[in-house]
Amino acid sequence: MDELRSTSHWRRIVAGVVLMATATGGAAVPVAVAAPAIAQVEQAPEPSPRELQPRYEPVPPTPKSWYGTEYFFAATRGVANSTLVPGVKAPLFILTVPLDIVCLPFAAIGGFFG
Repeated sequence: MDELRSTSHWRRIVAGVVLMATATGGAAVPVAVAAPAIAQVEQAPEPSPRELQPRYEPVPPTPKSWYGTEYFFAATRGVANSTLVPGVKAPLFILTVPLDIVCLPFAAIGGFFG
């Protein structure tokens, strides 16, 4: 009978310790756990004292052409780029395309001066 009492007594003690350990997050029961690795932050090396350079060479701008094409089909381009209602643009194209074709030789000559 003594043996039974001492066994149940120890079971109660162990159950109480386990209950306290779970309630306090494991602080009451010492457990052999590996210490967490401490992260050490090193300071970045000093930058070299050279001038910053772009990673890629920029694309050079296209050279300006000596011949201008802004006069070719200028009326038709103006109607196409306008904010008119598309229902109004269609009849205007019927008028501007033949007009631009008639003025095409003058536009070609104007390209040298534009």
